[in-house]
Amino acid sequence: MAHSSPSESRKRSRTTGAGTPAQRRKTATSRAGRRFQRRRLFSRIAALVVTLALLVGIIAVVRVASLSTPSSSTTATTTDPSIGQSQSAPDFTLPLLSGTTFHLASQQGHVVVLYFMAPTCATCAQGSRNLAQAAQSIKTEGAEALAIDVNPGDRPADLEAFIQSDGIPASAPMQWGIDRGDAIARAYNVQTLETTIVIDPHGRVAYRSDGAVPPDQLAQIVRKLA
Repeated sequence: MAHSSPSESRKRSRTTGAGTPAQRRKTATSRAGRRFQRRRLFSRIAALVVTLALLVGIIAVVRVASLSTPSSSTTATTTDPSIGQSQSAPDFTLPLLSGTTFHLASQQGHVVVLYFMAPTCATCAQGSRNLAQAAQSIKTEGAEALAIDVNPGDRPADLEAFIQSDGIPASAPMQWGIDRGDAIARAYNVQTLETTIVIDPHGRVAYRSDGAVPPDQLAQIVRKLA
């Protein structure tokens, strides 16, 4: 068997070994530095991801609350038609529970009250009774009160069951319909349940409240516009 000479063994150890102690320390320091930089980068990325997730969650909660929660107080804005600042009410056609159809354009010359509600809304039962009471006390010829269900998945039977359980008298001069495509709510920029809108005889929005209106106050508004 052939044996290598001591000089050849020393030569191989110099060329194939891990280097001098100084070189090994330098290599280890470089590797440690790279690992530290990677850990810092990962920490920053993780912090950024958590921050973005929190922001998205907060925005989502605020948006759901603003769009879905019925207004607990009445915030009303009024416009006097005599000064020409009221806007034209968007026209619409709505099938009614009575089997007829409500067409806003055909109501020219009369006051119309729109009340946007939903059978699943806890406060809409009282708001619907208030609307029925106001409609009964208005006693203005041609005035119309229309309750619009904004739950597009509701069936006529759902709305009828709500009316019966709510105890609204059948003699109340008001109409009921379901906004199936959400088109009417979008046209009137309805953001909260129980939004109440009064349209004057000229087809203009004369009064708007982002909530239910007390029956006496609503009746007074209608009489003034009629």
